[in-house]
Amino acid sequence: MAVSALPRSHARAPLKAATLPSGVLALTLVAPALDLLAWVQRNVVVPNLGVVAAGVAAAVLLVFWAHFPRTSWLAAATLAAVAGVALRVVGADVAPALSLLAVLALGTGGAFASAVAEPEAWLA
Repeated sequence: MAVSALPRSHARAPLKAATLPSGVLALTLVAPALDLLAWVQRNVVVPNLGVVAAGVAAAVLLVFWAHFPRTSWLAAATLAAVAGVALRVVGADVAPALSLLAVLALGTGGAFASAVAEPEAWLA
């Protein structure tokens, strides 16, 4: 019985980095900005507006996490955002901290970095 081996293919799927559009990143900053504004000027911001902004940001992060399921920093940001929405609905005082934690997870993961095309010489 003869055994033959096929040569290894050098074709590789291109590595696609998880990048978020700038509109999504701006959306995640709305809830912390409203929290800061409410802390500085108590009568300016409607309390339910922060819940809506945090909910929209959490929903958008959840959609992008479903698109890039292997990114742990996006999973951490989504989890923090969803927990922040849940705590905002309950009325807990730590909810704004979780919105900031979601932004911190995005920043640590590199979501705010510019997408630069890297040379593919290291694949050879």
